[in-house]
Amino acid sequence: MDAPWPALAVLAFSAAQAAVPDAPVSGSARPTAGSQVVKVFADKPGADETGSLHIVYSDGVDVVETVPPTAEPKTEHSQAGFSDLDVGSDKETVGWAETYWECCQSYPMPLVLTLYRAGGIVRRIRQGQVLWAWSFREGAQRVATVWGTAHGPEVGDYRLYDVRTGRLLAEVYGDEDTQQLKSDAPGWAQELQAKLDGVQGDVSSH
Repeated sequence: MDAPWPALAVLAFSAAQAAVPDAPVSGSARPTAGSQVVKVFADKPGADETGSLHIVYSDGVDVVETVPPTAEPKTEHSQAGFSDLDVGSDKETVGWAETYWECCQSYPMPLVLTLYRAGGIVRRIRQGQVLWAWSFREGAQRVATVWGTAHGPEVGDYRLYDVRTGRLLAEVYGDEDTQQLKSDAPGWAQELQAKLDGVQGDVSSH
């Protein structure tokens, strides 16, 4: 994650969630059968607004996902770019967060987890809050996510999804008293908590 989402005051995202547009059309390039993803990157990484996202295959094909254009910069509800890119251990499935400009925020927020495979987007997951962290599980057959408010209690909503169907397989919440997961939380959630703690530590001076 590129910014410290948990902080001091509560902010609701139901309206912003409804405003997130449908998925952009994937680039026309398609990998050949048996080729694997060797690299995924975004142009201008680290900036508030990134450039296009590139998925490079072993056969040389470069599939490009572009940021939808807007008439004015930083328009509310407009996509700012891509963040938190990762490739599954199957070397076929790619995931990233779509970041959006929203009211009263000086930086874009990740609101959608996008999953891509074999030349096209197969799943977009929106929970209604900010995507704090995510990871592939079981060879990219499943994906684990943790969602929460941009500001407020650090009590995340941890969810495990099936990538093929999009079905919600499991859900656990953080403990409001400790602001952490309970000790009996499943391993997939605990690993996400550890990842989240590491990311927060890296951006504590933001």
